[in-house]
Parts: sequence; structure tokens; C-alpha cells
Amino acid sequence: MADSTRRTRNGWARTLAAASEMETDLREDGYDVVTVRAGHVEPELPRHGDTDEVGLVYVAQGDVADPLGAAVERGSFDSYRVFSRRSGSDLYALTRVTDADRRQAVLLVGAVDLARGESLASAARSRGAMHSHVHLLDGTRVASFVHDDPTAFFPEET
Repeated sequence: MADSTRRTRNGWARTLAAASEMETDLREDGYDVVTVRAGHVEPELPRHGDTDEVGLVYVAQGDVADPLGAAVERGSFDSYRVFSRRSGSDLYALTRVTDADRRQAVLLVGAVDLARGESLASAARSRGAMHSHVHLLDGTRVASFVHDDPTAFFPEET
């Protein structure tokens, strides 16, 4: 097996394991948790005439739409924490957004090839914010979250 393929599998497996453990811990602490395990994550860069938002678009299966939509309607998700690891151009991200008052959490889990969005880190830093969007396969946006400190999304390469 090629070294890069092994790193990708290990990075993704570790990210999924961390998400499962975090989900269990949050549930034990009384949180309602919605976990979005994205099948694909795409960097969002500003384009001429489009929004000035930069961030990550998590493409999720349709079964997440109802629970995530309901959670977003009920919650104010004013806190977040990013757990990310970079290996080469691959970024493995686990982002936890929470509404502590309502005991709700959303976990966004995904991997993105930053070579496809090389300017994402600098664009996010210059704007002072990152966005996380969850879309369905048909492009329907289910949820969006804003993160005011993009630095946690871009760790040094390991």
C-alpha cells in the first residue's frame, strides 16, 4: 500500500474514532447530538459576484437533513471547537458546535484536500472568519455555522 494511501486511511480512521468518542461523551453529559459524517468536503472560496464567505462545504446524506434542521431551528450554537490534523495536503477536521443552554451539539466530520483550495487558509485569515456549511447531495443547504477564528482549522502539517 502506498504511503500516502496509508496516511489517508489512518487520518480518516482517527478522525472518525475521535468523533464517535466525542459523540458518546456528549450524550453521557446530557447533550442531544447530531453528527454529520460528510462523504465529501469542498473548500468554499469567494468567486466574482458571489458571497464573500470562505470555508468548508460538507456534503451529507439526506438522512441528516431532518435532525440537523430541527437542531438548528431550536439552537443558537454560539460556541465551537475545532479538532483538526493535517497530513500533506489532506485536512481532517472535526468541528463541534454547541448550544450549552439547550444541551445540543452538532459534530461536523470530514476530510478535504487543501490542494484543491490552496488559498482557503489565507482567505479565511484575511476575513477573520470561516464558515461551515452542510449541503445535501442535491445542493440544498441544511445548515451554516460561522467561526470567528480560522486558525484552528489550519494546523501545521504532521
